[in-house]
Amino acid sequence: MWGDRWGQRIGQVAEAGARPVSGASVAVFRVAFGIAMAVNTLLYLPYLVHEYYVRPSFTFPYPPFAFVQPLPGVGMQLTYIAMGVLGLTIAAGLWYRASCGAFFVLTTYVFLLDSSYFQNHEYLISLLSFLMIFLPLHRKWSMDARRRPAVASPTVPAWVVWLLRFQIGVPYFFGGIAKLNEDWLRGEPLRMWLAERTDVQVIGRFFTEEPVVWFMVYGSMVFDLVVVWLLLYHRTRPFAFAVALCFHLLNARMFGLYVFPWLMIAATTLFFPPDWPERLWARLRRFTGGAPDRPGPARSRDTTAPDTTAPDGSAPGSAPAAAVLPPAAAPAAAGPRARRAGPLLAGCLAVWVLVQVLLPLRHFVIPGTVNWTEEGHRFAWHMMLRTKHGSAEFQLSDQDRTWRVDNSAHLTPKQEHRMAGHPERIVQYAHHLSELHDGAEVRVSARVSLNGRERALFIDPTVDLSQVPATWWGAADWILPLEEPLRR
Repeated sequence: MWGDRWGQRIGQVAEAGARPVSGASVAVFRVAFGIAMAVNTLLYLPYLVHEYYVRPSFTFPYPPFAFVQPLPGVGMQLTYIAMGVLGLTIAAGLWYRASCGAFFVLTTYVFLLDSSYFQNHEYLISLLSFLMIFLPLHRKWSMDARRRPAVASPTVPAWVVWLLRFQIGVPYFFGGIAKLNEDWLRGEPLRMWLAERTDVQVIGRFFTEEPVVWFMVYGSMVFDLVVVWLLLYHRTRPFAFAVALCFHLLNARMFGLYVFPWLMIAATTLFFPPDWPERLWARLRRFTGGAPDRPGPARSRDTTAPDTTAPDGSAPGSAPAAAVLPPAAAPAAAGPRARRAGPLLAGCLAVWVLVQVLLPLRHFVIPGTVNWTEEGHRFAWHMMLRTKHGSAEFQLSDQDRTWRVDNSAHLTPKQEHRMAGHPERIVQYAHHLSELHDGAEVRVSARVSLNGRERALFIDPTVDLSQVPATWWGAADWILPLEEPLRR
């Protein structure tokens, strides 16, 4: 009995996921994504590429990918140029799948080169570019569709829209979950950052007022936790989008964050009905006095959304696009019946969703304060939650002598700053120093301040870090616990 009910529900979900919906919204997302990627490469060329990947003599790769190293000479510059060109071809929908595949390989390669430059938005870009290889976002408004009629289609399966909504919703929701920690609930580090940005026009002079601090602390947390659910409900969707727009524009003004705020603004439009670009275009045509588009064979298949919402995201009570067509054209609006996703696709989607949900929660099962130990911090959407300042002095010893190392001889100032408060990078650097000096023992005296606390001893200074594995799981006993309280 229960098996029959579950089978029936799974069948209903499969039917809903296979239902064709307008491909307009995902086509707009494809264009926005490609343009954002092209702009992102311009932000790095040429200065940051040189500072991050050409100038350093040592990098901090992710431990399982230590073999990934920067290309010599102008290789890194050419890599970024290629990424920019691929962004434009993705936006144009030209050689779409190959462009997405090549872009994913290059952007993930760059991402893996040095964990010192980990950015949540670069991680998101890698995830999205991987998904886009398999999603038919080039069926509409693309060069591929113009060149190859077999590719062209005004619709995509509803699961394509919902998968993108899920992936965009993950940073929002888990960003809110990450804010449920003691420091954030007490106003740090946002209070310190606001005090440093009083030069922001109009509103900056209020950033040192405690009511403003508390409003932004708890407002941003609540926003992250509820915005996805409000975007899914048609009555609250416009208001949620307006708040999201203000939120991202304020982040762009205060913190920069490269293309992340602009990409998220574009991606958040996916929560509107899939045919929203066509509706907007029709309204603009009417407003400017232009003649309405004539329905044709391709147009008649454009939107097959019924007057109910669930799979396609259209608002209840809104007229389906087929309703505006003449009676003779209406039957064609349904288009060919889409097939259900096969077991392999369904299984892959389930695994993907499960990983995206569980990975950001792993720090809850690891003892210690995640912002201090960094264990479970990455790939969990812990955005703008901690600021660390500290120093790390490395002492080497062998049978003959003991000496200290000048970190500036091996690291750039930015690398040294981002290494001092990160245990994994400290161990990687210790291994590097030991290899340079014929297996010498390496110990460190690291003192770190977290979110305005007084500096405290971070790593056990008696442990030979050259013997600590570069990759570990769970809590490391050589990372000292955080005992220093917040100043407020």
